[in-house]
Amino acid sequence: SPATNPTVASTNFGTATSVTFSNGVATVSMSLYKVESAAVVATDGSVTTSGSDRLSVTVSPAAFSKLALSLAGPQINAVAFTGTNTLTALDAYGNTVTGFDASANNITVTTTGLTGSITGLSGTDKLNSAVDFSSGVANLTSLGLKYTGTVGSGTFTFTPATGTAVTSGSITMNAGSANRLVITGTGTQTAGTTQTITITAKDAQGNTVTAYTGAKSLTFSGANSS
Repeated sequence: SPATNPTVASTNFGTATSVTFSNGVATVSMSLYKVESAAVVATDGSVTTSGSDRLSVTVSPAAFSKLALSLAGPQINAVAFTGTNTLTALDAYGNTVTGFDASANNITVTTTGLTGSITGLSGTDKLNSAVDFSSGVANLTSLGLKYTGTVGSGTFTFTPATGTAVTSGSITMNAGSANRLVITGTGTQTAGTTQTITITAKDAQGNTVTAYTGAKSLTFSGANSS
């Protein structure tokens, strides 16, 4: 994206191209950009190319240039990502570079808008193993991508040592499961009087667990009878 059209003499396929013949033979440059098995045909009115006269060309990807990213949301804080989450190595023309090797070109993961850490990958916050990519695609779900930190919305950026980085769209990170209850209120109180206390369910990182709702049976302790 954008698409790069195949050309002959710098003219797109499908467009009339001026080619000069000498004694029945013409030499011209051809550029192909899509990885495929192509069968090239030339047509001049009723004179055309068919059958074995076509030029069969197997086009392979160019060198690695950039990354394509797909991340599902929302995700849960401190839990490995679920859903379809993939990172794809591409050449400059959008073809998958099937032989990409992260051990030779490490990819570092960072966040923006979220304060926390990335873990679970072969290099903790990096893809740096030769087996991270299979046929040019890294399955981030299987690899165990995990974010631990503050909750909210933010983006994830994957930056190769060499090549162009890619940033996700906004991903919502929800709190993990309730890990503790936090009681807040006034630190001094007169015997026989009351105060209103607040009890907040939080996950292991201190984020409020908004999914902790409904009637709960709590047992209180820590204060003595008079």
